[in-house]
Amino acid sequence: MHDEHPRWLYVCFPAVAMLLGWGLRGYIGGGPFGAMIPGAFVALCISLLLGHRAEVAAVVALFGAIGIGYGGDMTYGQTLGLAQGEGAMVWGMLGVTVKGAVWGLLGGAVLGIGLTRDVYTRRQLLAGLLLSLLGFYLGWKLINEPRLIYFSDPVNKPREESWAGLLAAALALLAWERHARPQGAPGVPARFALLGMLGGGLGFGLGTLWLVFGPKNVYIGWWKMMEFSFGLIFGGFLGYAAWTQREHLVSGAAPLSPVRDPWWPVAALFALIAGFFLAPQFLSEAFPATGTVRALVLGDLLRVVFSFIFFGAVCIALGINSTGAAWHIALTITFFHTVFDLSGDLVEHNGFTLGAAAQVLVIALATGGFAFLVERLRKGSAPVQSLFLLVMWACYGTACFKSFFHREYLFPEPGAPGFVGALMDKEPGILFVHGTFTISLLITTYFIVRRFSLAPDSK
Repeated sequence: MHDEHPRWLYVCFPAVAMLLGWGLRGYIGGGPFGAMIPGAFVALCISLLLGHRAEVAAVVALFGAIGIGYGGDMTYGQTLGLAQGEGAMVWGMLGVTVKGAVWGLLGGAVLGIGLTRDVYTRRQLLAGLLLSLLGFYLGWKLINEPRLIYFSDPVNKPREESWAGLLAAALALLAWERHARPQGAPGVPARFALLGMLGGGLGFGLGTLWLVFGPKNVYIGWWKMMEFSFGLIFGGFLGYAAWTQREHLVSGAAPLSPVRDPWWPVAALFALIAGFFLAPQFLSEAFPATGTVRALVLGDLLRVVFSFIFFGAVCIALGINSTGAAWHIALTITFFHTVFDLSGDLVEHNGFTLGAAAQVLVIALATGGFAFLVERLRKGSAPVQSLFLLVMWACYGTACFKSFFHREYLFPEPGAPGFVGALMDKEPGILFVHGTFTISLLITTYFIVRRFSLAPDSK
């Protein structure tokens, strides 16, 4: 039960798991889909700590993966570059702190809503998602597009920012939640949003100090130290939020009623994914390069429709109707994108020749096998623990495959250094990165196996 777990475990377990997830996110999957990795990890930690049944944990994992994924829509590479420069260090540090705080505010709010799912009707949730989309559009249109406050490089390949859109989306969602919440119900999402904002801002801001002041050392990747620190601090704050709200989450606000399990939402995911990845290319070819139609339709409407916040809203709308859909969004889509990125890396970076058909086959087989395991494990004993171990070890395995399955290492030219020599010549920091991955993986696995018995799900 939840009261068996001390406060330190509520903080340390999600912190270490999110350290791992954030490190993997920067290694095997960038952007918002990559950010689903730490989102799923921290949500599953909290569900285990609160003793959720499998159908409840599915919803929490759905909201956690999507909520943390939202922040991955922000660009921050150039902002980190400003922080490392002498002339703009303060502005760059401010930028990463603001973006981390926005990441945590929106991610914490969405996770908190998932933890209190049964407080709201489906119609109310859909209304909240629509308001968040409207907020995103207004924030992006009024602040980000005209660059009223701009944290990237305005001269050298300027990036399109979206942090103000996500900030407005978070504020709209919190305002909706305050209105939709029954009178007298605790403000769990607001507490998660506040502590998430603090954890995200401090995590990104303090983590960036490694890049600013870290001494040159080819064996330690300061970028990875930034990611590890970000995940550690962010996860710890979200875990502490769960500790502060644990009585509310167990005493009636938590989503303890079963979720329906129809298969149509799972089938709809295929169309959603295909549309999200393929439609932008089709539309860019269908519309002319210039003209009012393209400027109006592609510039504004499609900026929202093909943003991750729209994709995530549709995923949540599907997931709240089906336990199976919730699990597959939180876990299978997360893993799918790691394999999607890996298939490209094998060709671009690892020296292998794979045609388009072969890449599609690799993605289909790996994702299909993973989805099959999700189906088997979610209906077996100890589903939450088993599924957590599955997605965690699968993502870790993908990272190992990316690092070590390299043509130059496996099939060296005559006279070239062997596997270890070639690996260290090309990636001298690999021992630090994978050492951190492995240690945090084993610690998280230990927590799951020893602190949360792999007994049949009975709650």
